[in-house]
Amino acid sequence: MKHAIISCILTALLGITWTGCAVDWEQPPSEFPERSEGLRPIYYQGTGDIRALPPQPIERLGKIYYKSPFIFMNERYKGIHIVDNSNPETPQKVAFIQIPGNQDISIKGNYLYADNFTDLVCLDISDYNNPTEVSRVPDLYTDGGGQFPEEYVGYFECVDESLGLVIGWESAMLDNPKCWR
Repeated sequence: MKHAIISCILTALLGITWTGCAVDWEQPPSEFPERSEGLRPIYYQGTGDIRALPPQPIERLGKIYYKSPFIFMNERYKGIHIVDNSNPETPQKVAFIQIPGNQDISIKGNYLYADNFTDLVCLDISDYNNPTEVSRVPDLYTDGGGQFPEEYVGYFECVDESLGLVIGWESAMLDNPKCWR
């Protein structure tokens, strides 16, 4: 019984000590560091033009969609790689559909649905070398990449709207970060 009481007291003291050292990450720091790890905005300065291009190098692969015999691979914020997988031993890149700001796709029949910055577009891809826009829902997605990184707590580089539309965020070493969330 004596050991049980001592064990309970030690557990309570340990719990008090642990919670007393907890850091409140939701509060901004009182001073900002000269250098810190954080997030930097990715800007897009072009237009939202959608067009077919020859195969492009894969840099930042995102979501993948399979519609026999093709594999559609999202290049984050740039568009869709189309790969012919008729022979899985030797898949062949066949085209790239430039869709600036794109992060997600879905396909039904010959129609590809994709985000184009803040818009939702529907493309007829029956000829993937000549996709045609069938419809567009403007401003369906609010704020593009946003003024703040979503679901993130820490330092980040403040958005400079003169550099273009924020289409995402990347990890980086920041000099004199002035923003926190």
